[in-house]
Amino acid sequence: MITDDTLREGMQTPGFSFSPLEKIELAGLISGAGIKRALVSYPPAHKSEFDVTSDIVKKGYFSEVFGLGRTLKPDIDIIAETGANISLHLPFKIDNMDAIIENIKYACTKGKAVEIGFVDIDMFDINEIIKFCKKMEEIGVDAVQLPDTRGALDPGKMWNIIHSVKKETKIKIEAHCHNDHGMAVANSTSAISAGADYVDTTIFGTGERNGIADSITVAEYLARNDIEESINFDKLKTAYNYMYNLIVKKIGMKFFVDNLPVYGTNSGIQTAGTHVAYGSVFGEKNYSVNVYTGKKMIMEILKTNGVSYDDKNLEKIVMRIKDESATRGEVLTVNDIIRIAGEIA
Repeated sequence: MITDDTLREGMQTPGFSFSPLEKIELAGLISGAGIKRALVSYPPAHKSEFDVTSDIVKKGYFSEVFGLGRTLKPDIDIIAETGANISLHLPFKIDNMDAIIENIKYACTKGKAVEIGFVDIDMFDINEIIKFCKKMEEIGVDAVQLPDTRGALDPGKMWNIIHSVKKETKIKIEAHCHNDHGMAVANSTSAISAGADYVDTTIFGTGERNGIADSITVAEYLARNDIEESINFDKLKTAYNYMYNLIVKKIGMKFFVDNLPVYGTNSGIQTAGTHVAYGSVFGEKNYSVNVYTGKKMIMEILKTNGVSYDDKNLEKIVMRIKDESATRGEVLTVNDIIRIAGEIA
């Protein structure tokens, strides 16, 4: 029932980044703990993500391995080439649903399990969500992820959404609950009680802003209620210890305060370039830069710091930033970004 998202969502933790070797090591530990399903990367973002995904697939970690991308054919091809199953997220602003549907149909021809992530379900009427899920079922999608992207829902609303969808469709449903207001675990367990087939979790609840539901907390709930008993908690704690050491080394103990909902500062920091590109949805202007960055984020950082650059060099600047972050296994500072922009100019 758990879909571990530590290796992808966790990569969006403010101030944090994995090296490829760290990702592979942690994948082995999480898989060894009995977690069978994982979203491990965003292969279209960078070659390092592609290579890590391919390695995880080849090593046989997890029964189901997914790579994430946009509902675009180039992203679909890249994910399929890694050997992973295909997880796609809709854009936060939908201009051409017909084209998106055609691309999803294309993904379904790749011989892989296909999962489609809806956009922030708090922004839509339940009938719109049901209609979308029915359409996905009709065209052969295996699962639909329903994300509370901004952590705005409460357990009652989450239960109603999941229950309503499951009553009207047979497609598998995955809940993805953010923790901006401290409701991620409660919303995840509510989704389970309403009939969700999967819930996304991460070690220490890491992720974009201040993350999603915590893995070991949800796993304990599942075991205590005789829903899932395959997880080895001693081995899962070993994975936690590994992640703890990485966090302390790269961020410091302050992470565990900064990541608290409401009180902590992480809820105001973005890492995902796909979020920054939709400023009307995500208003945060503090950024954490690694291989998941995008042009819009780097443009904002350079503009804020008064750094001029040639527009034709922007793509080179972004790629150099991603290369350096992947090599170092770290987020880059503003000074790093300014230095790279100057070297390319």
